[in-house]
Amino acid sequence: MPYDTENFNATALPPEETQAALMKHLHKLSEQLSLDRTEFEIAGFMAFLLEPDPEGFFSTDFILTCTSNMLFIRQYSGCIKPLRTPERRAAFLHNLSEADAESIRTPQFVDDEGFAALLEDPAPTMFHFLAPFHLGKLLEYCRLHYQDDDAAIYRTKAQAEEAVHEIPTALAVPTMQNYQYVMSLKPFGNAYMQPLASTDGLKFSDGRMYFIGNEIQPVSEVQLQNMVTNEGIDSIDLGMLRIFYSIILTEFEKTKCSEIRDVITLYVPDLAESMGLQRNINKAGIQRLIDNVQSFHNIVGVMHGTRNNKPSQSLYPVLNFEGYDDKKNTISFSSPYMNMVIKTVYKLAIRKNKNGEPRLTKKGDPMRMPTHSYLTKTSIVKERNKTAIENVLIIVQLIEQCGNQEPHISAMTMIERNPLLEQRLNQAKNKTTLLKRTFETTWRILREQTYLMERYQDIVLPDPKDPKMIPSLKNLETIVFTFPHHGKK
Repeated sequence: MPYDTENFNATALPPEETQAALMKHLHKLSEQLSLDRTEFEIAGFMAFLLEPDPEGFFSTDFILTCTSNMLFIRQYSGCIKPLRTPERRAAFLHNLSEADAESIRTPQFVDDEGFAALLEDPAPTMFHFLAPFHLGKLLEYCRLHYQDDDAAIYRTKAQAEEAVHEIPTALAVPTMQNYQYVMSLKPFGNAYMQPLASTDGLKFSDGRMYFIGNEIQPVSEVQLQNMVTNEGIDSIDLGMLRIFYSIILTEFEKTKCSEIRDVITLYVPDLAESMGLQRNINKAGIQRLIDNVQSFHNIVGVMHGTRNNKPSQSLYPVLNFEGYDDKKNTISFSSPYMNMVIKTVYKLAIRKNKNGEPRLTKKGDPMRMPTHSYLTKTSIVKERNKTAIENVLIIVQLIEQCGNQEPHISAMTMIERNPLLEQRLNQAKNKTTLLKRTFETTWRILREQTYLMERYQDIVLPDPKDPKMIPSLKNLETIVFTFPHHGKK
């Protein structure tokens, strides 16, 4: 029999030593039934609250009951969007009226003080969230209120399971004004990244960051600035972040900008190759990749906008490690920040007519302004000189933004736009040597790791062997670089 919505009020939990083994067993069962992570968490909650027969939690009857419960949950796969992340669960509770809450809660929890605490939690866990509710009524409520609602912006089960099969060969470099620093540590414009000394004891919810303690308190802008640090920015792998950004954007564009994945799964050999590594990467190399992905947990994405006609600042995690599947050799990640940036930039790029309505192509698709450059190879991330990589991206952005005008930029402006170079220059004992090494590498990889010469007619790029193209302390404030060309081919 499917899940009995009237009698699911058992309170017995398995002993702690049994829980890990039970979850492992249920996970295998959920994989066979193709449940995604959210569905599995709901099924696990139901299994923990079932009272097993005398034979225990691994008896045939108990497993059959769990199987039928999982099949029951699958019926609601398309309407449990508000349960998929801690932030969405918090938003669900925030939007739930008192009457609706009372109608879907179990009788013994109607007056539970814990429900008030749950309402204050900006990121409730699945078990904490489900505890007060009658599961059958909750899922039916979701079916009535969330079925196919904004389905385009939520990942489907197929999206969650299917790995990305093609990693872009070119980086998507943002070029839209006020959004060109979205993948930079330069705090300028409407979106950028900032490293924090620590994110311990912090949680994110609906664009806000909170301190978790006896009382949940939002982090103020002043407090945030006190947490920002430039220490260790030379160890931040911005190249990997930019590859991930390019992947999310490419997958978004494949859907004609209608669907964006919450979680991206990559085949490890493909990711390694895109970063200039060997495809047959060993276990130690895989662990380094995993460690690298996990190293971004102290970086937040900052987005400026308006809320209630007042300036506002929203904060999002830049990158979350979602897991590594040893059998499939895949790695999964999510980026609330990149997703929000991409959706925001897409909306702003839509061309409007005089009435403020979107201008459409002959096929009925919205016409958009250019938002990104695709003239930088992903293999640039394997270059060791990270300051030179940032210089190249700054120059590519400049050339693409100038159009048919002759691009030019001073050495001082490049340094100001390159936080890593600026920091290293301030700390360097021999600044002349640092400048020489950085700009020689910049001009070399500008030729080798971009498609500028293939894209722009007769473009002139600085010669890395030309001393006149290398700034020194004497001419640092006066030297200007130009990149003349005769338009795009």
